[in-house]
Amino acid sequence: MNCSECRDLHLILERSNARFLEARSAQFFRISTRIAVRKHIDLLRAVNDLQEHQADCPWAIAALHIGGRVTHESRQQ
Repeated sequence: MNCSECRDLHLILERSNARFLEARSAQFFRISTRIAVRKHIDLLRAVNDLQEHQADCPWAIAALHIGGRVTHESRQQ
């Protein structure tokens, strides 16, 4: 990733995922399901933020095209 915002959002996503997995651990989940739900919402927000940015990021778009995962036609849909 050459885009600093992509890197930052990816790090946030990784941290959110780690916190969510911790919150889902058996002991923690028994203490507070509300906290686990909040951590899940934070994880979903982090995923959404990264996906929104990468939809318009020239670096991410170029990487997808180079990797052959996106064609011009599928991008227009």
